[in-house]
Amino acid sequence: MPIENMNSTSTYSVGLSPVLVALRTCFIAIIALLIISGNILSIAVTRRVTNLADSTKVLMTSLAVFDLLLGFLALPSTAASALDGWPFDVVGCDLVNLLITMCFPMSMFSIVSLNIERFIAVTRPYKFTVWCTRFRVIMAVLFQAIISVCFSFLIVVASNIPAKFDDILQLCDFDEAPFAIHIWILVSADIFPTISMSYIYYRLIKISRQHEQRLNQNGNNEANNNHDNKALKTFLVVTLTFAGCYTPHLTLRTLTSLGVSTPGSLSFLFLWLVISNSMFNVIIYCLFNKVFRQTAKKILLERFPCCNRSVAPIEIEL
Repeated sequence: MPIENMNSTSTYSVGLSPVLVALRTCFIAIIALLIISGNILSIAVTRRVTNLADSTKVLMTSLAVFDLLLGFLALPSTAASALDGWPFDVVGCDLVNLLITMCFPMSMFSIVSLNIERFIAVTRPYKFTVWCTRFRVIMAVLFQAIISVCFSFLIVVASNIPAKFDDILQLCDFDEAPFAIHIWILVSADIFPTISMSYIYYRLIKISRQHEQRLNQNGNNEANNNHDNKALKTFLVVTLTFAGCYTPHLTLRTLTSLGVSTPGSLSFLFLWLVISNSMFNVIIYCLFNKVFRQTAKKILLERFPCCNRSVAPIEIEL
């Protein structure tokens, strides 16, 4: 039997009509499927492209893997929305909540690492291949995963906050956490990383322009500089998108912990905006990276040849 729970201070009625329940279920299912399919494609493309450094490939792959896991964790919410209750008992709720709490900092660490990697590539181009080796980056990703696990256990286990299914968010959550935990998550997982990465990109763009001016004067390495600028812009958009998706939700959660009444529909949209961030990265890569876009198209045509509408020329014998 599904577990029904009213666990929110929002002012949104959960007594939805069957039509709204169906629309909500389709909305969640589409997000989950787009996250899963998009990040599987991202992993395949990242492995095939040749114009990326090994360290960049490792970090992009790790980000896609963490986002892919979040997509799979969103699938139970599809079933919960369709059944209008949590169907996987209390243990399943605790497990999903714990894994989701791990995935969010993993994605954040991956984006921060991409920024640091770009900073080294621009400011220390001659030491980049020595400092950012494939082995070192893999070790850094594993270390970040350990930190994320400790972070989630600190919040979920050490704080002794039980996970409960939220009928409004359609997700197992712990919105009864005290204000101190919410403000700590807001500062450590959103405000501080966003400010730090914004400053890094300000420095990177300034340095990149100076490099471009010198290279144009010398007439050397213009192609490499253009490639660095494109990568810089791509990961800048990824960072801004991350901040735009996470800030509204974490801010709203912090206000809710203070007793501020908020519309449940807004809470639902902000939460799933955070989860939707896991599918935006693939779209950004395709929009800003021509090689990534062409490789993705090639892979899709290989897997789904029926989508190729090109018609082979017909020879007519006279």
